[in-house]
Order: sequence, then C-alpha cells, then structure tokens
Amino acid sequence: MLFKALACDYDGTLASEDRIGQAALSALEQARQAGLRLILVTGRTFFELTRVCERLDLFDAVVAENGGVIYFPGPGVLRDQAPPPPSRLLAELDRRGISFQAGRVIVGVGRGDEEKVNEALGAAGVNLQRCYNRAALMLVPAGISKGEGVRLVIRELGLSFHDVLALGDAENDVDFFEACGWAGCPANAVPALWERADWIFSGDDGEGIAQAIAGPILHETLPLPRSSRHRITLGWAVESSEPVTIPARGVNMLVLGDPLAGKSWLTGGVIEHLISRDYAVCVFDPEGDFQSLRRLPGVIWGEIQDKASLERAVDQFDRNPLGSVVMDLASLPHAMKVRMIEKGLELVHLLRRGRGLPHWVVLDEAHYSLHREGVADRSIGLEDKGFCLVSYKGSWIRELVLKAMDVLILARMTIPEELGFLRRFLDECSGMGTEAASILPALPRGEFLIVQPDDETAKRTTLTFVATPRELPHVRHLKKYADSRVPAEHRFSFRHPDGRLAATAESLNEFRRKILLVDDDALTYHTGRGDFSRWVLDIFSDQELARDLRKTERRYCRGEISDLRAAIGSLIAVRYGAEQ
Repeated sequence: MLFKALACDYDGTLASEDRIGQAALSALEQARQAGLRLILVTGRTFFELTRVCERLDLFDAVVAENGGVIYFPGPGVLRDQAPPPPSRLLAELDRRGISFQAGRVIVGVGRGDEEKVNEALGAAGVNLQRCYNRAALMLVPAGISKGEGVRLVIRELGLSFHDVLALGDAENDVDFFEACGWAGCPANAVPALWERADWIFSGDDGEGIAQAIAGPILHETLPLPRSSRHRITLGWAVESSEPVTIPARGVNMLVLGDPLAGKSWLTGGVIEHLISRDYAVCVFDPEGDFQSLRRLPGVIWGEIQDKASLERAVDQFDRNPLGSVVMDLASLPHAMKVRMIEKGLELVHLLRRGRGLPHWVVLDEAHYSLHREGVADRSIGLEDKGFCLVSYKGSWIRELVLKAMDVLILARMTIPEELGFLRRFLDECSGMGTEAASILPALPRGEFLIVQPDDETAKRTTLTFVATPRELPHVRHLKKYADSRVPAEHRFSFRHPDGRLAATAESLNEFRRKILLVDDDALTYHTGRGDFSRWVLDIFSDQELARDLRKTERRYCRGEISDLRAAIGSLIAVRYGAEQ
C-alpha cells in the first residue's frame, strides 16, 4: 500500500458538529485493520478534545492545540511543546470582555475579536503567532504549528513523511499538508487547500472523508498525481529541451543498453535525485559500480559477505527512515550473489509491507538474478512497485518481470540478439518496437530513449533525452567486471580438437590465466573457430573487446602474431584495468 499512515484533521474533516460520525469511525477502524497508523491533528485544546472525541484510542498519536500538545494514547504519554499561556494575557483578554479558551499551550478566540485581541497582546507585552482556522483565531507560541507537531510524531512512529497522507479542510492545515508526502481534502475545504491537495474528495466533512478512506484510499485506486513534487527529473528532451520526468512513486523502471553505454551513470543520477528528496533507496550492487554513493548524506555502504552482513544492511532502514543503503556484493562468487540477492529481496519485501521502506529498490545486472532459474518470483515483490532494474541482457530476464515494468529507459544498443528481443517485447506492450530498434544503434552516449505511459491518452510515448548532470562522478570498477563470475552454463570450456576438456574459465581474468596454461592444440583449435571473441560477445556483450579479439584471432591464423597468449592477456588487462 502506498500509504502507511493517515494524519487527519478533526473539525470539518473527520468530525461534523463536534463529533466523529459512525461512518467515519467505521472507516478509521477499517484503516487500522489494514495496518495503517492513525494520527489525529487538531487545533482544539486538549481538554476540549477529550470532551468531544470519545475514541482517541483509535489513534496512534494525537497532535492537539495546533501542534502545541502531543499525546500518545497507547502508553498514555502527554507532552507539552511550549509553556502555558501567560496569565497576564488571559487577564487582558478577560478585561476586554473577549471570550477565550485557554489550553495547555494555546489560546483560542473568535476571529471577529481580532482587533481587541491585538490590543490585549500589546497591553500584556506578549508576542504570539496568529493562526486562522475558519471562524476561529488561535494564539500560538513561536515555532508551534500543526506541521511541526506532525513531523515530530512521524519521526517517533518510525515512518517516512513520504508514506503519510494528510487530510484536512482549513487554513491551519496548509503547513500540516507540507509535513506529509500526500494530501487530500473534502470538497468544502477552503480554497487555499485545493491548490495544495493531491486529491479533492467528493462530499463534505466526515461523510466525504469516510467515503474516501473506505473507498479509494484503502482500495488503492487513487491516481498518481502529475504534480512536480511527486516526480523526479531524468533530463531534457533532445528536440524541445522540455524536462523529462517520471513518477517518484508507484512505478517499476527497466534500464537497458550495451555495456559502457551509460546505464549505471544514468541510474546513479536517478538515485541521487531520489536521495536528495528524502526517498529511501536500497541498491543491490553485484559489481561494485555504486560505491561513490556512500559520499551522499544518509547513505550507508556495506560489503555483503554473508547472511549476517545482509541483515545488518537491511536493518539500517529501521534506524533511519530517511536513509539509503548500498549493498556491495562484488566480492562474492556468482552463485552466492544470487542467493544473497534472493534473501535480500525477501527481507526488503517484508519491510516494505510493514513500514513502506525502502521506497525504491535498485537491482544492477538484473539478468544475473532474474532469469528463469534465478530468484524465486515470490521473493521479488514487484507488485509493491518502486523497482529499478538495470541490465545489458534484457533477453535473459524472465517474462513475468518484464511485464511488470511501467517505464523503460534505453541506452545505445547494438547487439543484434538484444535488439531483436527488444523489438518483439516493445511491439507486444506498446507497438513501438520497430521505432525504438531503429533509434538505439546510433544513439550517442549520454542520450537515452524513454518509453512510458502517457496518462492523458493511455498510450505509450517515446522520446530521446539527455540526462541531468551527476552530483557525484561515476567511477566504473572495470576490474571487478573482469573478476565477475558467470553461471556454470556460460563459462568457457577449453577443449582439445578431439573434444577432451582441458580447462574451464568462469570470469575474464580466469580466462586470461587459463589461456597461459592450455596446450597449443587447444589454443589453435579455438582460435580457428573464433571461439574466444564469440564468448566475450555472447556472454559479456563487450563489443569492443570482442572486435579486438576477433582481429587478434585472424592475425594469429595468418601467422602475423607469434605469442597469442600474451596478446589476448594484454587486451583483457588493458580493457579492464587488470594487472598484467
């Protein structure tokens, strides 16, 4: 569920004529049963609230007196956020015949008495903020507001503000709306809230909000808004320079392209945007390409070596709802990476269901773990949305995962097999496969093609864009690519001409070492068939290295190269920064 808590105003929102009606009470009970936390937010004095609201026990927390009083009904904890009203002010109000209600922190008066109230404040030498609430005027100490009270409660409940829906109806709810990730109001709310609300619900007061909670809120049928505060910018359209944005919540994204085409660079930029907006992000980093993110505020980087280190990394979201975690799995063998990713996704899935965190899960090299024999479907949790998958082998990713993607970001793609796969996939989901396949081979580095739903036409649109600048430099750890192990079925098998197995290699660096040891007949056999260059192209999709290896194979067959082992080893070492 998109929301983990509802923060509701009292008068005019939940309550009509002082009381919460039966329909609203029933809706609140349904929300609790669905696992939502409930926060009551009101300008009423705490004493008056206890008189008119008989079901404070429904709420996990109460923000009363416009943020001046915080109450947790479960443990019975009551905290004043400021001192009581000065007695000399109350005396001045009484002397002028002004009807008032003194709370534990604030003073409530009628809005029609504002001029006399200003005189009383001056005479008493008291400086209090004036806060309007329809026909009421509240005198509030500096720094006290509904918004600040709600922010405090959200922290104490261990929630992220992005997961809280605010419901209110009056002027003093504007700041309260700002404290929450989402906002809605009934149709009879003051106009100032219409402009700020993400949704305006039909019906008035408690009846309208009760219908909204029991209906679209709990049934998750609210449309995601297009307001800029709920979208992140990827870059600018090449033809028009218009911003290119995607929803910050509620979508799954797939980033595809050739190796070294800019996928990780773009993905790192998306992560930076999300973190800067206080979204919690969990990055599964199989090859160590996202270590630089540890320099961002609130980001925890951890090298995953076993189940215990994995659990410690996920536990970080319990400690800091606004934090993000990068899990570096680069040191693990391939099979262990897949097991750790599966276990990590299971832990994250449970955490998201309970607390909504993390908001985004980024899985680099997704083809390693999301192929047909990889991570179990039940472990992924794609229905929770907020997944960003990155891969250069989209054809390896299982169909169930591909069909769950809402937004596709495509970098340069030149491998015929991958282009063919993408053409077929896009034709099925958008009818734009031929168009995309014609654009991608010539797409310059730094430009990308986006395919995403168009909310107005319910169709998919494509356009090319240049990405926004990165806050941090992206450093590709090419050496780790050379150490990265492939599944057993994709390893290179050195064989003699008669078919006998001589050796196997599960990584490029292991290949470079083994080629120094195999017999000449095996070396000549594979070179004549072009097996070395074909393996690098098919398994690693590294066109540049494959092209250079093919040239080397041909030159060796023509007698132009005497030491093939040294030539191949040098190509891999130079390409991937390995020690020669």
